[in-house]
Amino acid sequence: MNKGLLNVDEALEQLLAGARPVAETETVPTLSATGRVLAAAQRSTMNVPPMDNSAMDGYAVRLADLKGPEPRLKVSQKIPAGSTGKPLAPGTAARIFTGAPIPAGADAIVMQEHCAQEGDEVVVKKVPARGEWIRLTGSDIRAGVEVLPAGLRLRPQDTGLAASVGIALLPVRRRVRLGLFFTGDELVMPGDPLPPGRIYNSNRFTLNGLAGIFRCE
Repeated sequence: MNKGLLNVDEALEQLLAGARPVAETETVPTLSATGRVLAAAQRSTMNVPPMDNSAMDGYAVRLADLKGPEPRLKVSQKIPAGSTGKPLAPGTAARIFTGAPIPAGADAIVMQEHCAQEGDEVVVKKVPARGEWIRLTGSDIRAGVEVLPAGLRLRPQDTGLAASVGIALLPVRRRVRLGLFFTGDELVMPGDPLPPGRIYNSNRFTLNGLAGIFRCE
């Protein structure tokens, strides 16, 4: 082997030794931040979920009302996700859907598979434990905790996480600027006639595609 030549590992080591991280930053919408490198750690300013809510479609109940076999309660209200209900009156149940806030006074959810609604009443077939199927405020994320570290190359799940805590803009590193050039009398662009002794310039497409994957400019 010619001792004047570098092997691949040696060449890569020299290239990396001369590389410097991009220092410039910019702010981009979270919706378009996938693939970018986060410039500063992000913390949640809110609890997730932001309120106690139902983990199931079913009925919000007061355990004190569930006495005897298959207790029967009057359905006093319906609480879909995105709305708030009224305080739960004793002796009643609230029809509730996944993600809806727990009404004041309720201390458990009976999943709908364990109930039977008859007219304006619901029959509870299986009594739940206290707190069953209630997602507590901040049980997923507490306000103030770091949710995304600096230096992270943002994936779709990362931008989704940022959005879930209300982050609309993210600070990211400027994209790497890359220049590509290709030489060789033998190179011909695909789509052009291929004369004898020539080859198509496939490297241009391979490297351009790699640059796109790594979000280079």
